[in-house]
Amino acid sequence: MEKLDPKVMKIFTKEICSSAKEATQKSGIDKLMPGLAIDDYLFDPCGYSMNGLFKGGYYVTIHITPEPGYSYVSFETNYPQESYSDLINRLLKLFCPGKFIMTLFANKLSVASLSNCLSHKVDFKGFCRKELQFSHFKNYDLTYALFAKAPS
Repeated sequence: MEKLDPKVMKIFTKEICSSAKEATQKSGIDKLMPGLAIDDYLFDPCGYSMNGLFKGGYYVTIHITPEPGYSYVSFETNYPQESYSDLINRLLKLFCPGKFIMTLFANKLSVASLSNCLSHKVDFKGFCRKELQFSHFKNYDLTYALFAKAPS
């Protein structure tokens, strides 16, 4: 995610939060995926990193560079879901990006069918899909999509 809301990005600075736990709670990351055991870190003077684990060995990781002009948030998970649309909408609401790239790696055993979903009209409120690419490899498929804020 890029072109993030400066007010949201300020949360991930020592100017606003004195600890990672405070940044995690103030931002709402702690409510993003219930049941997640979180290990987080707030860098000095700014920046944030979070690794989380679910039972079964599934993970979530978030890295945030909050500086104005080149703010960036990355989110990655291997938590299986049939659709990631709800999670993506929660991430968009949490971080308020101007654009985001989504990639999905899936094989024939994967629960997710997001690549099929992305080939149709996907509605992430306020965003338009600008690019869509599919790549088929020997053991998995890769789906890539770029979304940007729709003109108002």
